Amino acid sequence: MKILKTMALSMLMPVCANAQSTALHAKFDVAGNALPAIRHMTDMKMTGDTLLFVYEGHENNGQRCLRRAVVDRDSNTIKVSPDMGKRDDGYYVSYMPLPFIADNGSIRVIGQDDCEIYSVENDTAFVRTRQYLMDGNSSVPFPLSLYAQDVFMTGTDKYVFIGREPKGGRQYAMKADLTCSKIDTIRQINISPELQAWMPNMGEMAYLGKHDRLAFAYRFHPIVEIFDTDGNIISSIRVGEDTFDPKTLEEADFDELNRLHFIDITTTDDYIYALHNGYSESSRSIYKIDWNGNIINCEAVKVNLQKIAVGNDNSVTGWTGNDFIAM
Repeated sequence: MKILKTMALSMLMPVCANAQSTALHAKFDVAGNALPAIRHMTDMKMTGDTLLFVYEGHENNGQRCLRRAVVDRDSNTIKVSPDMGKRDDGYYVSYMPLPFIADNGSIRVIGQDDCEIYSVENDTAFVRTRQYLMDGNSSVPFPLSLYAQDVFMTGTDKYVFIGREPKGGRQYAMKADLTCSKIDTIRQINISPELQAWMPNMGEMAYLGKHDRLAFAYRFHPIVEIFDTDGNIISSIRVGEDTFDPKTLEEADFDELNRLHFIDITTTDDYIYALHNGYSESSRSIYKIDWNGNIINCEAVKVNLQKIAVGNDNSVTGWTGNDFIAM
């Protein structure tokens, strides 16, 4: 197994400091449907000029909603659709929708809480495909919860995703073949042998078919890992010192007692974009990394950036908690 380690903090910080610039940003004007009152943005993806975003509203009681928006950078406008998957009777087809891009380029959606897969018709309607990422008939290497995170389609009826053991167990990068209802592990996602459960190893995963590689950015650790679909580590990129305190796992609010590091990750055909929390709410950093683990650039963003999506032209759309911004 080939492991390429990026240099430790003492050597990396000057490199990042020399490469760092400040990203300019401008607020998008909203057209179409008004933005709802968003409490938490959980996912953003770009496909062409279309932004897909999943959010929790202030009055949704844990429900997540999906919308699409057409991004026009020439007029600095974002045209927002109504909620997707909402039926005529006011109820929703899925209460935890997660969008992904199919191998034919179309938009599809998976229910994160039951793993049912939907196609999208007429821009906003969910149509059942009668397929499930996993169900009671799936062959699995060990018991899994039916919660799926960061789902990507890698080929016809083939997927990669983050799966978890039940009852606070371990998490894994996994692959699924729906033609034979089989799920296999790619590799366990954990920062160290001492931290096995999924909670201290939370983060975001991204996949790129061009290189058939995955990247995982840790939420509580200053590390991005790049690995292939056989589980071999390509690179481990460290951008700071360890700050996580394992003793806080005994506390119910352990996530509030530890410093956040990477809060989002997205990709283009050539690069990984990882959003780092920075050292204050008004300062974030976006690391641009190639798929071999080289840091190409590190841009400071002087705004409370919470989510990002990047188009293949490397244009960045961000969410600040109140507004979409162009960078």
